[in-house]
Amino acid sequence: MQEAVSGLDGGSLILLSKCLQSSNRGKHCTFWLWPSSDLNQVFGAMCLKLLLLYLSTDNGLVESLQSCPATNPSMLNVHLVPHTHDDVGWLKTVDQYYYGDRNNIQHAGVQYILDSVIDQLQKDPARRFIYVETAFFYRWWRQQSQSTQKIVAQLVNEGRLEFINGGWCMSDEATTHYSAVIDQMTLGLRFFLIFYICSNMSLLIGLFDILSCRLERAMGVAQHHDAVSGTEKQHVAYDYARRLATGWAHCEVLVRNSLAVLSGSEAPRVFCENLNISVCPLTESSHKFSMNVYNPLGRTVSWPVRLPVNGSVYNVTDANGRAVDSQVGNVFISLKCTCYIYYMKSSCLLPLLSVRWFHFSINNTSVTFDDTTGLLSSLTNLETDQTIQLTQNFYWYNASAGNNKESRQTSGAYIFRPNSSDPFVINKTAETQIVTVSSTAQEVTQRFSPWVSQVVRLYEGHRELELEWTVGPVPVADGLGKEVITRLDTDIKSSDYFYTDSNGREVLERRKDYRPTWELKQTEPVAGNYYPINSRAYIKDDKHQLTVVTDRSQGASSIYNGSLEIMLHRRLLYDDFRGVGEPLSEPGEFSDGLVARGRLLLTLSPPDTAADVHRPLAQGMVLQPLLSFQDGTPSANTKLEFSGLQTSLPPAVHLLTLSQWDKDTVLIRLEHQYQAKESKTHSQPVTVNLQKLFSTLEVLGASEMSLGANQWKEDMNRLQWNTEKTSKPLPLSDKDPSPWEN
Repeated sequence: MQEAVSGLDGGSLILLSKCLQSSNRGKHCTFWLWPSSDLNQVFGAMCLKLLLLYLSTDNGLVESLQSCPATNPSMLNVHLVPHTHDDVGWLKTVDQYYYGDRNNIQHAGVQYILDSVIDQLQKDPARRFIYVETAFFYRWWRQQSQSTQKIVAQLVNEGRLEFINGGWCMSDEATTHYSAVIDQMTLGLRFFLIFYICSNMSLLIGLFDILSCRLERAMGVAQHHDAVSGTEKQHVAYDYARRLATGWAHCEVLVRNSLAVLSGSEAPRVFCENLNISVCPLTESSHKFSMNVYNPLGRTVSWPVRLPVNGSVYNVTDANGRAVDSQVGNVFISLKCTCYIYYMKSSCLLPLLSVRWFHFSINNTSVTFDDTTGLLSSLTNLETDQTIQLTQNFYWYNASAGNNKESRQTSGAYIFRPNSSDPFVINKTAETQIVTVSSTAQEVTQRFSPWVSQVVRLYEGHRELELEWTVGPVPVADGLGKEVITRLDTDIKSSDYFYTDSNGREVLERRKDYRPTWELKQTEPVAGNYYPINSRAYIKDDKHQLTVVTDRSQGASSIYNGSLEIMLHRRLLYDDFRGVGEPLSEPGEFSDGLVARGRLLLTLSPPDTAADVHRPLAQGMVLQPLLSFQDGTPSANTKLEFSGLQTSLPPAVHLLTLSQWDKDTVLIRLEHQYQAKESKTHSQPVTVNLQKLFSTLEVLGASEMSLGANQWKEDMNRLQWNTEKTSKPLPLSDKDPSPWEN
């Protein structure tokens, strides 16, 4: 199968054995696999009908261009393109926007837009319209009669009704992870795929509902540019959370059933969604329970597990009945799981020691603390014999209230604008409250203020230093909005350069007070140097690279040479006049402000090998193992181990997608996760044999598709753009307003 499977390289499609080679690193490969004996029939039928897909750049584009009104080359031809920007939630919830509810907030009803568009297109053949948001169109479509559905299909075939983008929503560009963007695009494109393949329109909605689950649709909505970005009203944020919770509740049933089949155990299984706040009713109430760990990655990972318990002594055994070291203290039992492919083997922490100390090291990494301030003072990689000075603390920027002489612009949900370039330090010292020392893990609990604390951890066998921070409720009784950061100050000579990831994938070089394509006149020395990060940021010099891997999308910058700062929390008192109409001040559970908790993973490496560490580390942070629990002891016939793969994937290859497409087909995406030249070891060609990859699938054939899985490779025809510069834009005059203040 190495020569039978094709890969995607920016539109140029090549065999898999070449797809993962150096010229294609950082590209995605999408494949279809089907356990079907009638391969030719499946391929031929799908291929024939996909040619009718309007979004195809072969037929669809030609029909669209042919349907355009004729132009006059001797005149200036003005093209008016009516289209939608129907937010899938913003000032109103998804439902309120669709049905036209709460028009006192905003007068908008999407169903009426679609009703009127279809009506008006029928009245004048010269009219055109573009629709964008599949989430809304899908809802409207399922409510239409067959006669209306046929009219819509005819309008599309005539090129008078177009669907642009094709995703479930218009996803955000700054805060989304690339895997979620691909998934929501696939979800939307799949609807249109079925739209055109199904000859019986009445079957469309039922088929799509079966093939897509509620969690997929909720996740698709969550990627909207006013959802994951946080630029929606608070009641809309609550609705997004409700949708995700409802979607996961339905998905839990599927996961439970799958695990029951794989393990052969029908015993009730629960998931503890609140482990991040140390809540799990089953582990806290049961004296005997079992834990299953599902590893979604195609490689072995080592993952620490901390569970809230009420007992003081627990005996832990692995799948083979061997005793596992475990640590009970501070109402937690701690385990460190080595998770193979859908398989777990455990080792654990040793007992707590309550002593005061200021230095610890395990295997690969050493950390020191200042005995006067209690702050971190150095970080050492024992493998490479590297040491840097490292101080870490928490600060807050005073958010602009809009009464500054230089600008009336406030800081809000859309705009980060501190009223000073110098942040306030929360505390110059950290109180060391708890110290835990063992042969497999060590940790220090620091308290900076009543609303800021942190646990610093090192795990045996791990290269990273973990910083688990807790911030909030952010106090605002003093009338000051606060933008809370943590800052890492080092002796790395970064020379005003720093690096941030783009959607969790490509890493981009940044330079303070600089833009590569125009001469920057910096008016915001802090905010003007902030960039979004989705999984990592780093600074480096010739010898050292300090990388920070995050567990969520955040803002980051390097304001000072050798420093890296990351935004953790924001609580503001004023709206920033960009449409939301309310300040960014989430009330939290007790209406006194939101408490946020997260993790940062720090690694110190030589620059030429740093990617070998932070690439898999970031993937492991995004795709963490899934824990489930059962009360009591597993029955004797329970299968305790299962692997969906025969062997681990090569380190450079990530299994991005493995999903059931329909009864007889599976969609798989493999990606080379290293950029060109960033790793001497892994930025190299890789070959994957699909026939020897899966333990339960017999691969009889494969065919390559586009990344969105809506076109066969032979049907793809990218537009060719003329990028030659013929003129330069006029420079702004001194009197031109800032784009934020016009």
